[in-house]
Amino acid sequence: MAFFLALLNGVIGSLSRLVNASLAVFAGSLRGSLINHIVGTVVAGGLLAVGLRTGILQLGGLPWYYWVGGCMGVFVVAASNYAVPRIGAVLLGMLLLAAQLITSAGLDHFGLLGGSPIALSWTRIAGLVLVLTGAAVTMTERRRSRE
Repeated sequence: MAFFLALLNGVIGSLSRLVNASLAVFAGSLRGSLINHIVGTVVAGGLLAVGLRTGILQLGGLPWYYWVGGCMGVFVVAASNYAVPRIGAVLLGMLLLAAQLITSAGLDHFGLLGGSPIALSWTRIAGLVLVLTGAAVTMTERRRSRE
């Protein structure tokens, strides 16, 4: 189930970037991010209201970095809204994927934020190099098409 959800997340993430970028062309990058997050808040609140994953909401005692996720989300949506119309969805996706994988490899290796450490093996490094190579090829192709 986790693998299916990861794949579905990738599909929905790509679609949402295009939808949000289209909204940003109409409303602006930051306003588009605001609309996105208002709708997300209403949907999450609605799901909680009907009983999906309900529980006692305890906000006290949370580490400071748990509060930063919402700020990161605003940046991610606004930056994507700005970038997609300018560099395209494929290049944005390649750059996002490369940055996410490199960051994730470091987080896994050191077991940061409560995760169990997963060593950075030569196969993981090879996979990262392949993804970075793909991103470099995509950027090179993009530069040639603009000349």
